[in-house]
Amino acid sequence: MEVRLRKVLIRVHFIMLATAILNSLLKVFSTYSLESNLELILKLAAVISGLTLFFFYLKPFKMINLYFSIYAFMTLFLTIGIIFRGVFWGVALSIILYPIIPDQKKYEKNDIIISIPFKGFISSCCSYQIKERQLLLFEKNYGVFESEGPIDFNTLKMEKTKNEVELSYSTEFEIKKIQINKYGS
Repeated sequence: MEVRLRKVLIRVHFIMLATAILNSLLKVFSTYSLESNLELILKLAAVISGLTLFFFYLKPFKMINLYFSIYAFMTLFLTIGIIFRGVFWGVALSIILYPIIPDQKKYEKNDIIISIPFKGFISSCCSYQIKERQLLLFEKNYGVFESEGPIDFNTLKMEKTKNEVELSYSTEFEIKKIQINKYGS
């Protein structure tokens, strides 16, 4: 039973890892990717199955054990970083969690999503990413933009054409100043 469970876990791990890597490549080379919640589930399944498989392969000097020990060391660093905190551990946590943490969703209407992309714990203010949900499983990326301050989402007006999204908004710092931007191809 243990051997069968180990084989299933290995298959699940490498299928999830391969799918997550393919999705990352798809993000880089096209404007489409998997929906962010589905992407998070894939990444977490790969990490949790890798950590579980580390305990199945505790035999020293095996290549597969070296591979699965990466997940154990990252979990150890994550735990130490959360306990001790500080600037050093903040940077270490940013590096470890960068591939896993999803973007923070700020606004969603008519399948258009405006989110804050994760750039680490010590990142600059006011970067936003525009995506459109398509076919329940995918998202189309319209791009990342910088605003002069945090967007006041109560003043946000959005118009979507076939290939573009036009936003008009004001920031929380300058309420009377309206900015109009177009994103897309």
